[in-house]
Amino acid sequence: MTILFSELKKKDILEVSTGKNLGRVCDLIISKRSGKIEKLIAPGKKCGFLSTENFEIPFCKIVKIGDDAILVDFSEKQDCCKDEKPPCNDQCFFDD
Repeated sequence: MTILFSELKKKDILEVSTGKNLGRVCDLIISKRSGKIEKLIAPGKKCGFLSTENFEIPFCKIVKIGDDAILVDFSEKQDCCKDEKPPCNDQCFFDD
């Protein structure tokens, strides 16, 4: 199955262990070498009209991309990206 970026950025990003809504996809990081998506970019926390820096979600942290949401797992058991940290330093694949 394929998905358009315009569809992907409409989906909420949910952290599976806490249920926290991390926002929606605002951009992607794609490897020039392999052409694969490396990370999803989500907006940082907002304070009035200002927001903090965007945060990156490694693609290996994605558990599932569903019809309405993207599920990600930043728990310790999900260690495929050992060097990555969850957004904000706290706990703030496709359907066929």
